[in-house]
Amino acid sequence: MNLARFGTSAALSILILVKLSFAQDKGSIRINQIQLIGTHNSYHIALPEKNLKRIGIINRGLKDSLEYTHRPLTEQLEKLGVRHFELDIFADPKGGHYSRSSTPGLLGLNPPVMFSKEMEKPGFKVLHDSAVDYLTTTPTLISALNEIKNWSTNNPSHVPIFILLEMKDKSPVPLAKKPVQFNRALLEKVESEILSVFKKEKIITPDSVRGKFKTLREAVLTKGWPSVDTSKGKVMFGLDNGGKIRNMYIAKNPSLEGRLLFASVGENDPGAAFFKLNDPLRAHAQIKRLVKAGFMVRTRADSDTREARKNETTRRDKALSSGAQFVSTDFPEPNKKFSDYSVSFEKGANFRVNPVSGKN
Repeated sequence: MNLARFGTSAALSILILVKLSFAQDKGSIRINQIQLIGTHNSYHIALPEKNLKRIGIINRGLKDSLEYTHRPLTEQLEKLGVRHFELDIFADPKGGHYSRSSTPGLLGLNPPVMFSKEMEKPGFKVLHDSAVDYLTTTPTLISALNEIKNWSTNNPSHVPIFILLEMKDKSPVPLAKKPVQFNRALLEKVESEILSVFKKEKIITPDSVRGKFKTLREAVLTKGWPSVDTSKGKVMFGLDNGGKIRNMYIAKNPSLEGRLLFASVGENDPGAAFFKLNDPLRAHAQIKRLVKAGFMVRTRADSDTREARKNETTRRDKALSSGAQFVSTDFPEPNKKFSDYSVSFEKGANFRVNPVSGKN
């Protein structure tokens, strides 16, 4: 086959599909046997330079950690091949809790007012921090999910998109207005908002993976995950939180019965299927072992813009070689102000055969 006539992007996609088809001859390749690149705080827009400089006077490390901006979700999907998103969500059951005015707020900062009408309506808001760092490409959970759904509808053969949700109810800024606290009812409301956008048959859920097995863990280790073929055009959700919020979410549902989100729990817990291990340097061997066993793992290729500023690729390379299925970055494309650092597969590829679990 002369792949050159298809162009670089199409040729790479064909090569990947051929490789996957070869694997399917031995048994259909499963969704844990591929690897995706995603974005950390996928909605994030950096504060204006003058605001960042003022933060830097107080805390240089904080200023540096906030200096990254992502394209809108649709552009990430279409132009960058991103297939994993992370969204921070704040509860706002009455509406208006996170509304802004043009008057200077904490630290005398005065970022632009965005999505003022949307912020007045009830529903979960997508922000990084409710007090200072709140610029976003998509104001609500509903708007973010609709953006992903619309792209998915227009590209129905895509590999599953993994969406990690972090429920936020604290602000790191002293004297800031307190966010609304999450409880079990609000966690269930998150699921209601998801189902208002995506039909359940378009979601890979813990129930669909568990099937008739007693526990999710047993299903993952015995039957395994669904195939890529049967999962095309679908999405999958994970819970970023541990601790109190995670425990509230899995209470009375230890194997995630009836839940929509996979949760990072203990390796021997009945709901064990997905793990969040964000440091691939320290946890490289652990990630690799979990992936080999059949679990799914999310890790981060970089953090706080440190790697990009130094063009340091060790953490990125460890993340990719660990076999973690979801590798998250702030730089799916380079920020030339810092360096040429970025995290991507070969040009045009939006996923690859997993270097650990994809071997046959």
